Amino acid sequence: MSPRPRRLLVGGALLVALLVVVFLGNAAITPVIEGPKFRAMLEAETAKGMHFNEAHYAPLTRVGVFGMRSDFGEGKQGQKTIESMTGEQVTGAFNPLGVFLRRWQLQYLHFDRGVVRIQKTEPKGPEPKQGPPWYLFFWPDHVYLKDVTCDHADVLFQLQNKESGIHDTYLEITPNGRDFEYDAKGGTFTTPDTPRLNVEHIHLLVRKPRMTCPTLILGDNPVHPEEQVRITGFANLQQDRSIQIAADFNSLQLAPWLPEKIRSGVSGTFSGHADYKSTGTGLETATAQGNLAVANGKLLSSLKALRTYIAATKSPDPGDIPLDVCRTDVKLDQGAVSLENIQAEAKGIFRVRGSIRLAKDKTLSGELELGLAEPYLHWLPSLESDVFTRREGPYLLTTIHISGTSEKPQQDLSPRIASELEKHPFTALKMFFNSSSARFED
Repeated sequence: MSPRPRRLLVGGALLVALLVVVFLGNAAITPVIEGPKFRAMLEAETAKGMHFNEAHYAPLTRVGVFGMRSDFGEGKQGQKTIESMTGEQVTGAFNPLGVFLRRWQLQYLHFDRGVVRIQKTEPKGPEPKQGPPWYLFFWPDHVYLKDVTCDHADVLFQLQNKESGIHDTYLEITPNGRDFEYDAKGGTFTTPDTPRLNVEHIHLLVRKPRMTCPTLILGDNPVHPEEQVRITGFANLQQDRSIQIAADFNSLQLAPWLPEKIRSGVSGTFSGHADYKSTGTGLETATAQGNLAVANGKLLSSLKALRTYIAATKSPDPGDIPLDVCRTDVKLDQGAVSLENIQAEAKGIFRVRGSIRLAKDKTLSGELELGLAEPYLHWLPSLESDVFTRREGPYLLTTIHISGTSEKPQQDLSPRIASELEKHPFTALKMFFNSSSARFED
């Protein structure tokens, strides 16, 4: 046989042998990946890589050559920022060449739905190092996640002992060196102190010793042409736990930020800016200052307090009251929040100026100067001489002292008016029938 046919024959035999080896190897890999030992190894590596005490997967199913799928996966008792993580319909692809780089390399990891719970952590000293086992030189020593995506992710945390976080967002996690970048779009953001906001875009870079936030954009109107809430800043993650944040607000709806009792009677939008700094993760180390201003603000005629006052006193009905001025400076210091330089005015009807402070223990204090135009005080003449005793322009003025707590605020104007009414029992009786008639008509 000539050399050329011999080479073709040998090459064909080697090709057939290689195909047989690949076929048999492929058939042998499937029961390994789907077996309990491989799943236990994957759980151990996941727990180590994500700093969980426990990690579990539902039985694995091989997909394609290097892919796998599991109906459910979870990590529990996190030792660092992530307290726990669960995922449904988990799919991934393993790159065997990563073993030569001494890492378990997942080309991608995808979750149909997942929940991540974040916890507050305290800085710790370096952990004691143990001597490596003899096989460590050959064995992969870390997990490398090239791309992680979740179509419907919930990132949850506790704030004031209540659940807060980002709900139903599209989340993508990609490596940045030995750390990660987080990119989220869509979904909603909730906390105990804010209304539900839409997540437009959140981009976080976690790279020790600092987490940086170049982009965090929220809003209450999906079709709003401008960025309504934009937050930038950083948080240090190790022994230095300082935080620095700048926030800009643009044309947010005012009513959802107000107490529920008066939301339906107020309209308008607000804008402003705030700078926040702290030396730790608690509010007691934080300082902040900023300003807020309302645009197109109105007190609607449906506002219960306004409607009751007009009906009981038979004062002129102003209808909806547009606010010509409504603004305040905001300050946070050692856990206390202050509204300073409060200014609100509806020209020819009322004016309010002053400040209010909410202490760390939720107690209230402050003074407000309230001015009312004369037509709204004529129903009880003694108010002008005994309560609203100062005059400035079109307004008669009195000072209101604020006290109580955030849950039960108190003020001293109502008792003073009640004291004046005791001197005029027929006026008090008339007001009672006026207000009762108004409630009946409603």
